[in-house]
Amino acid sequence: MSVPSLPVLPAPPVTIAADAAVLSRYGEVLLQAMVSEPGAGAYEDDPRSGLVDALSRLALALQAGNPARLRRQTSWWGRLLGRDMERQADADALQSQCGVLLLNAQAHARLLGAVLKVTTLGIAHHLHGAQALEQWSDAGDALIAGLPGEARGRLQQRVSHLRMLASLKRVEAGHAQVLQDQDAALLDHFQRIAEVLLPAWQQAVRARSTQGHARQNDQAAQVLGQIRDEVASAQARLP
Repeated sequence: MSVPSLPVLPAPPVTIAADAAVLSRYGEVLLQAMVSEPGAGAYEDDPRSGLVDALSRLALALQAGNPARLRRQTSWWGRLLGRDMERQADADALQSQCGVLLLNAQAHARLLGAVLKVTTLGIAHHLHGAQALEQWSDAGDALIAGLPGEARGRLQQRVSHLRMLASLKRVEAGHAQVLQDQDAALLDHFQRIAEVLLPAWQQAVRARSTQGHARQNDQAAQVLGQIRDEVASAQARLP
């Protein structure tokens, strides 16, 4: 992933006048320059839940030809309530839509990839801003020593405010990093299903239909189990 382009933020002054108006605005030029930081963006549908839902429906559709496996996935209480039959009916209805479900998952994955890029840019801006705020705070601490008593107090208030904002920026960057890691993991699960496991399952099913060997049955079932595991891991990534 390319390094995001960051704006050049104003540098702190090397001297400052003992003027109340000037001291009370210390760092204001920096804060104004940071107003244009990118936002997280808004989407009508959550690409994370949309991607996981599409993968879940795809995994269910792939199991339509194995009613026994679907039955084993349902608890005894669920079987008593007929939920295994409901799952089988859902799988049968989705079986002919595998291609559409995969396209739907790909669309959500592309949108999530765009979200990931915005999040990466946001993290870089948060850290860039935090560093600038800390530079202004350090410069302010150095300037305080050369000011008279009352002026020192005014500048100290501004420096404390800038340091607090720097800490908040780093906290925001940390929260965004957690979300970025979750999104990247979701995309990894999708890519493994779409690019590795699904083609392997299709190949095993074709071999089973032409050769009918038990080994192909076992291979298809094994790959299907891996797909279900990937979907379960993706579901666990949702907030």
